[in-house]
Amino acid sequence: MSRWRRLDAGRIAILAVLVIGTTAFFTRSQWSGTVETAVDVAVDAVDVAVDVAVDSAVNGDDAGEIDRTELVTQGEVVAPPVVDIEDPEDFDVETERLYRIAPESGSRASYHITERLGGLSRTTVGTTGVMAGEIAVNLADLAASRVGEIVVNVEMFQSDSVLRDKRIRHDYLESSHWPFVRFRPASIEGLDSEFADGTSYDIAITGELTVKETTRTETFAGTVVVTPDALTAVMSATVLTSDYGVGPINIARLVHTSDEVTLTFEMVAGRVEFMSDPAGDLRREIPATEIARGRFAATVQPILETRCVSCHTTGGPAWSTLALDTAGDAAAIADDIAFVTGIGFMPPWLPSDLSPEYVHEWALSDEEKAAIKAWADAGGGLDVRPSTPLVARFQAIIPIEEDQKISPRDGLYTGYSRPDGWPVKKDDYRCQVHEVADPEGDGNWVKGFEFRPDQVSVVHHSIVYRVPAAAAGEVAAKIAAEDGIEAAQGLSDEPGWTCFGLSGLASDGVYSIQGWAPGQSPTIYPDGYGLYLWPGDMIVNQIHYHYDHDTPPDGSWIILDTATSAEVAAGMTHITGSSDLTPAEVPCTPEEAAVAAERAATIDGYVDLCVRANVLAEIGQKYDDFAPLIPGLLLAQCGGTVDDYDDLDGSIGYSSCDLPARDTGTIHTVLGHMHEFGAAYRMTLHPDTPEERILLDIPVWDFEWQLNYEPVEKIRIERGDMLRFECWWDRTLLFMPEPRYITWNEGTVDEMCFSSIAVLPD
Repeated sequence: MSRWRRLDAGRIAILAVLVIGTTAFFTRSQWSGTVETAVDVAVDAVDVAVDVAVDSAVNGDDAGEIDRTELVTQGEVVAPPVVDIEDPEDFDVETERLYRIAPESGSRASYHITERLGGLSRTTVGTTGVMAGEIAVNLADLAASRVGEIVVNVEMFQSDSVLRDKRIRHDYLESSHWPFVRFRPASIEGLDSEFADGTSYDIAITGELTVKETTRTETFAGTVVVTPDALTAVMSATVLTSDYGVGPINIARLVHTSDEVTLTFEMVAGRVEFMSDPAGDLRREIPATEIARGRFAATVQPILETRCVSCHTTGGPAWSTLALDTAGDAAAIADDIAFVTGIGFMPPWLPSDLSPEYVHEWALSDEEKAAIKAWADAGGGLDVRPSTPLVARFQAIIPIEEDQKISPRDGLYTGYSRPDGWPVKKDDYRCQVHEVADPEGDGNWVKGFEFRPDQVSVVHHSIVYRVPAAAAGEVAAKIAAEDGIEAAQGLSDEPGWTCFGLSGLASDGVYSIQGWAPGQSPTIYPDGYGLYLWPGDMIVNQIHYHYDHDTPPDGSWIILDTATSAEVAAGMTHITGSSDLTPAEVPCTPEEAAVAAERAATIDGYVDLCVRANVLAEIGQKYDDFAPLIPGLLLAQCGGTVDDYDDLDGSIGYSSCDLPARDTGTIHTVLGHMHEFGAAYRMTLHPDTPEERILLDIPVWDFEWQLNYEPVEKIRIERGDMLRFECWWDRTLLFMPEPRYITWNEGTVDEMCFSSIAVLPD
C-alpha cells in the first residue's frame, strides 16, 4: 500500500489532473501517428472471435465487432492503491472520512490541446476513466487531510480517433512498457478554513507526476466539494509536453500541436469504510471495435491492396507504424484512412502539379480518394470477414540483375540500446561503407542500383553516395572519431558513423546516386548509360532507422547491376551528376531574440544562440574548423550577405540561389534535401524567362520522404543554363528548448538547402 502524505481531498483532484495530464501530453498527437501510425493491436489475438463477430455483420445482424481485444497490461495483477496507515489508531473514524476513486466510477481525466490538423486549427480532447486512489478527509482539521498515490491506466486513453489512440499508446506513452501514470501529492493550499459539508473549496495542489521515466513537480488549481457520501473535485493545470519528452508533436504535412496542454480532472470519489479493501485489477482490455456492413471488397479493398499494403503489412517497411493485414484492420480506422488519403498525406507523394510527371508516382487519383471517403462516410463497413487477408497486388519494385550484392564492410549495425534493451534513440541516422568488388582492377560500369533493406521493420529510408578512393582517409577519420565518441559515452562499438544531414563527407567527388524509401524502385539507367566507379571507389549508405522497442542487427545490402564485357566494348556513357548548395540562414524571431538576450543577461554562463557568431562557434567545436566557414562560403557563392536574411515572414525563412548547370544532356533525376525545419522546396530551369520550367516543386516539405524523381518527359539541359534553387524553412516545425539562429550544417537543429541533378550526356 502506498504511504499517505498529509494532504486534503483537493489533492486527489490534482492528482487526477496530473494523471489526465499524462494522457494529454501524448494525446496531443492526435494525428501524430496518422495513417502512418500503429494499428498495433495484437494481430492474431482472437481471429475466431473476429470471424464470429463478422459473421453477424455480414450475414444478417445489424452490426458486428472486430474482436481484436488485447490485454494492455501484461504480468501480475495491479491492485488499486490504498491509504497506508501503519497504526489503525491514527485514523479517527469520528473526525475522518475515507473516499475512494474507483475505476470507471464516474471520474474522468481529460486533456485539451490545440492542434493544426490538415491545415485547420482545432482543439483535441481525450479522456480516460481507469484510475484509482484514496483520500482521507479530516473534518476537524482540513489541512491534515491525507491523499495517497493516484494511479491512472493510460492504455485506456480514448479520443475521437482510433488511429490516434493507437499511435499514442505505441509511440508516445509507450504504454506497453509503462502502462500507468502515477501522482504523489506533496502539498496543498486553500484548506485553512473550517469544514462544512457541501462547501466548495478553492485549492491548489502540488505534487510529483511521473510519466514513463520522467518525474516533475506540477501544480493544479480548482475546486473540491465533500459531502457525507462523496467527494467531487475539478482541477486543471497547463503543462508543457516538452517537459515530459512527449511533444510538441510535429508531423510534416499532417499535424502540429502546441507545447501547452490543459489537463483537467473531474473526480468522483465514493465514501467507503476504513480498512475496506479496494477490489479489482487496474489492467484492462482495449475495447473491441464495432464494425458495420458495407461495400468494401469491390471498392476499397483493391485500392488498399494496390497502393498501401506492399508497405503496410506485418514485417513490411511501414509495419511498425501501421499494419493493414486484414480487412478488419482497415475497417477499424476507416475515418482515419479517409482523412490521411484525402489530404494527400498517404501515400506519401510530395511533388505538386507544378512539377513534371514522374516515373512511379504513388499518389492516389481523385476517384480513388473519393471511393475511400464514400466508404468511410457510410460507416467503413465490410462485406467480407474482418479476418480476410489484404494481399499486395502491386510491388513498386522493378528487379535488376544481382551482379554484386554488397553487405556493409564493417559488419551489422545494431542501434544503441539501454540495459533493458530499449533504444537509446528512436530515430538513428547511420552511414556505413560498402566496398565494391573489382577483381580486375579496372573499375565497374554500373547500370542499375538497388538498396535492399534487411530489417524492414526499422529501416525507414536511405540515401546512397558514391565516394571516390581519394576520400578513404576522411572516411577512416569519421569512423575513428565515432569510435572515440562511443567509448567516451559508454556506448557499444558500432560500425560506421552518425550522419544526420548527408554523408558528412566533404571530399570532392562525393555525390548522391540513389534515394530509397519504402516502395521505391531500383535505379535503372537507359541502355548504353551507366555510372563508372573507378578502382577503389566506395559506396556509403546513409540509413535512417526508426526503432520501436528494440534495435535488431541490420545488414542492409547494396545491389549492383554491372555491365558485361560486351556492353563495355560496345560503348558506355558515364552519367554525370552535380550537387548545388544554397545558403541556409534563418534568424530568430524578434520574440525569440528578446528571450535569449534576457536569459544571457540574467543567467550566468548562458550563451545567446540567437547570435549567429555564437552558433558558428558552437558548430566549430562540435565538428571541425571548416564547418563554421561553410555558411559564409555559400553566401559569397550566391552573391549575398547575411544581412539579406534579417527579415523573416513571421516564422518563415527563405533562400534562393541562381547557379549555372554543369552538364549537358537529358535530365535523368532531380533531388532536393533539407532538414526538419524545411517547409517547401523548388528547383527551376531557365528562371524568369519564357522557357522557365519547374523541375521539382514540393510545397509542403517532409524530411521523412526524400527521393530521386525521374521525369517521364525528356527534359533537355545545357551546360551554362541557369538553375534556381529555392528553400523555405519554418522555425515552428521543430521544437527547440532554447531559441537559436539556424544556419547550414549537419545537426538536427541546423539546416541545408541541397540539390542534385543527374544527367544523361549526349
